[in-house]
Amino acid sequence: MPKSTIIGDIVKEYLTKYPYSSTRYIAKLIYKEVPQLFKEEESARLIVRYYRGVAGETNRKKLSPFSYKPQIVLPEPDEDDSYEPYLLEGDVYPILVGADAHMPFHNQDAVEMFFDYGLKIKPKTILLLGDWLDFYLLSHWVTDPRKRNAEDELAMFNKLLTQVRTTFPDVKIVFKYGNHEERWDDYVKTHAPEIFHVPTTHLRAQLDFDALNIDVVSDKRIIKAGHLYIIHGHEYKFNISNPVNPARGLYLRAKKSAMCGHFHQTSEHTESAINGDIVTCWSIGALCGLHPEYMPLNRWNLGFATVDMVNNSFVVSNKRIINNKLV
Repeated sequence: MPKSTIIGDIVKEYLTKYPYSSTRYIAKLIYKEVPQLFKEEESARLIVRYYRGVAGETNRKKLSPFSYKPQIVLPEPDEDDSYEPYLLEGDVYPILVGADAHMPFHNQDAVEMFFDYGLKIKPKTILLLGDWLDFYLLSHWVTDPRKRNAEDELAMFNKLLTQVRTTFPDVKIVFKYGNHEERWDDYVKTHAPEIFHVPTTHLRAQLDFDALNIDVVSDKRIIKAGHLYIIHGHEYKFNISNPVNPARGLYLRAKKSAMCGHFHQTSEHTESAINGDIVTCWSIGALCGLHPEYMPLNRWNLGFATVDMVNNSFVVSNKRIINNKLV
């Protein structure tokens, strides 16, 4: 990175002030408020992308923070093409994975068993794989206004996160957004788009993840632990559920060894490739109540999973909870 400049310092101030805003929005704001810095908005966008580390190798080599005068100036795309997996690397095993508590509609015994199992195996990583919150009243489905509101849900989950961090002070904790967590930011975007650039309106700030030293994986990003790909389950545009089981549906989409939650069902599917490589996919059970009012009859079960590394190969243990017993 080049030496600090006035332009660079100003851009970094805006990035610090608006860490969750889009590159396009920040560039527009800088160009509007400090127009003397750039001849056009596109140049401001290139500088913002540069300091976010997503300018691309070609642009990074030719870009000067003092000025940038391209011969042909193209408008920046609406979205940065910086979709990369979140990597779980190094001393991260064993990994304790739990999803779909849907608080406040959680199964209290199942959630307690999940964290009690963590105390037993002493994980290096706890992966909360989405839909730990429900945000019932933010749903686009018909809802009962007498149910718990979003403020109550946030308070309940904040209390849980604080207890988890206190109980596991040295454990890496990763929180992956599921489709229910996305309801919060989607609601703000839909009903109050004018204030979405304010960082405190985002779920990340509401749950104080930074203060609790919890990594957040949003934007439907994949989590990669060695050769295992981990998603919540809603990331594909078309549902990956399958008449056989969710794990087979995941295999048909991913074509790699992968794990998901979302379907509230423990399942496993294995196939071998033409070269003999074994590909296995898993779906894990839920930690919520099994008979919600909107779908009391279903194929759900309680459960969670662990991922460990043995002889340089990952090993998944897909746990089910039956009659308050771990099997």
